[in-house]
Amino acid sequence: MGAGDPYFSTDGNGGYDVKHYLLDVKYAPATDRLTGVATISARATQNLSRFNLDLQGLTVRSITVNGRPADWSRAADELTVEPRSGLPKSKDFTTVIRYDGVPQTLEDGSGFVHTDDGTVVIGEPHVADTWYPVNDHPTDKAAYTFEIAVPAGLEAIANGVLKDKHTKGGWSTWTWDAREPMASYLTTATIGQFDLRAYQRQGIRYWDAFDPDLFDEAVPRTGQQYALSQRVATDEASYKRLARTISVPATGANLSFWITRDTEPGWDYVFVEAHTVGQDDWTTLRDLNGHTGQDTGLVCPFWLSLHPFLEHYQTAQPDDTCTPSGTSGAWWAASGRSDGYEQWKVDLATYGGKNVELSITYASDDAVQLPGVVVDDIVVSTGVGTTSFEADADPFDGWTVPGPPAGSTPNPNDWIVGTAADAPPTTGEVVNASFARQTEIVGFLSDTFGPYPFTTSGGIVDDADGLGFALENQTRPIYARDFFTDTINGQGVIVHELAHQWFGDSLAVARWQHIWLNEGFATYAEWLWGEREGMGTAQETFDFFYNLFPADHPFWTLPIGDPGPDFLFEFPVYARGAMTLHQLRLAVGDADFFSILRTWAKSNRGGNVTTDQFIALAEKISGQQLDTLFQTWLFTTTKPVLTTAAKLTATTPDAALSLLGRTKSGLRR
Repeated sequence: MGAGDPYFSTDGNGGYDVKHYLLDVKYAPATDRLTGVATISARATQNLSRFNLDLQGLTVRSITVNGRPADWSRAADELTVEPRSGLPKSKDFTTVIRYDGVPQTLEDGSGFVHTDDGTVVIGEPHVADTWYPVNDHPTDKAAYTFEIAVPAGLEAIANGVLKDKHTKGGWSTWTWDAREPMASYLTTATIGQFDLRAYQRQGIRYWDAFDPDLFDEAVPRTGQQYALSQRVATDEASYKRLARTISVPATGANLSFWITRDTEPGWDYVFVEAHTVGQDDWTTLRDLNGHTGQDTGLVCPFWLSLHPFLEHYQTAQPDDTCTPSGTSGAWWAASGRSDGYEQWKVDLATYGGKNVELSITYASDDAVQLPGVVVDDIVVSTGVGTTSFEADADPFDGWTVPGPPAGSTPNPNDWIVGTAADAPPTTGEVVNASFARQTEIVGFLSDTFGPYPFTTSGGIVDDADGLGFALENQTRPIYARDFFTDTINGQGVIVHELAHQWFGDSLAVARWQHIWLNEGFATYAEWLWGEREGMGTAQETFDFFYNLFPADHPFWTLPIGDPGPDFLFEFPVYARGAMTLHQLRLAVGDADFFSILRTWAKSNRGGNVTTDQFIALAEKISGQQLDTLFQTWLFTTTKPVLTTAAKLTATTPDAALSLLGRTKSGLRR
């Protein structure tokens, strides 16, 4: 079947219009099993002898239409329902589907994402059919009621208004009601342990749900002190060594230590370096307990320009990857977050009878840093160098902080010995500080685009590893923890996802090719917020991106007005989408520009939109012919020529830096 979208030909279905979904589901995290009853109220838009729904993987147990058993069949992700009697055009009908199974996470890491205590349900353009039968295309919006049963002690967070929560027989049922029509990919049923906060501002009801694990502090494993790598600003790289020279007996020796790491996955790494004193035989040492690997991640070869010393361990390849070996040694390292303290152990037998300089090293790129690394309870088998960094005449006990190697810029800060009070703020603290301005952000966006289009708002932040993106789930956006490196980035992503409540949620795309109407608008909202907050004007941010990418860069070759299904969330869709709006602003002036945005949001509220409709509205309000402008910025595959040269900026506007650090696709450059 399909709704006729050329990007995803089997998504959605024709012949009927869903008015309401009642999703009565029960989910057991211990088994990952979901049991559901979907009651779908719809109206036939043509005479129907059968109709289709989208559903991935789950097992259908029974189907009724208007209370009578119906036949069904399945082919791939298409569920075909054949009622006992035909459904005439304009007739309302109700379908009840009982189903169960283990919902699957999609290959791109979205969908029904299983976590340590439940699930995060998030994805675009596909997610809904991983957990319920649905007409899965934005053109068939519907109201929703969610009745979600979970083990007592867990929370179940969905869209809209929390109507009820009751517990019986060890299960808690959470009822959420989302009356304002919603595209199916924007629905969520996120389950786990959350600190749920409810409040009301300016007539809007908010529910925020934060995973309590976000507030966990890395405390010393023993005693009162430990070594901390610290965190630097988001636009600075670092290469931090905690070093000591060890005399290794001829019979060998080993070193072990306990480490807690919270580093940006694939971009920042921790590793143990070693070389014979007086020689250039540098290498990294493998952790015998298996915590290190040889994956060079996303950051190589890019970071070899930041840290040339890493060429001792990594070698750039023509395809922009790296091999885990270099001029003198091999690459063994770990990235991402550990589950609390983990013990590392390295073998020093290779250096028997020699003096070896060891470094416990944390290295980062220059875009984003997470809290970093703490080390405690170092044990050297010879005794010399063993320390737990407690307060005495020499809390380092002979370990030193020599700074970065030649070729790296000086570290803005470096290893220190301290207590838990010296640790960077927890992610939860940054989340709190960022969300403290959420209602102010809604007010700013309302002043800019017109009244907030829904009655509820809020957000969800889970502690799930590897989530990697945020999504504008209607009235309840979901944010990956890694966006909250500091309040600038935290507020920036909140602005982006809340702007989508106007552009993407209330105004949903009629076809996925028009995705720039979502992402370009939300990105430009960030530029406007940055302008308000003194983080660079929208013009400065435009100039920065225009100058950043040369004419032959792939940034300019993607026609963002029709990017293709594989490139919906590429960086140009975001940045060049915002650049298109800025060019429109320059062409028509501020008065007409903001009138266009407000009229666009108001006149299409609750509907589906296309690029041609936006162009027509812009031309109507401005009185100008704008086809050339939009053709140039949306559909050409070469760098547009400006009538007035973009200014070279001496520094990167913070609004631009925040965008560089995150997009839905995870692209960073």
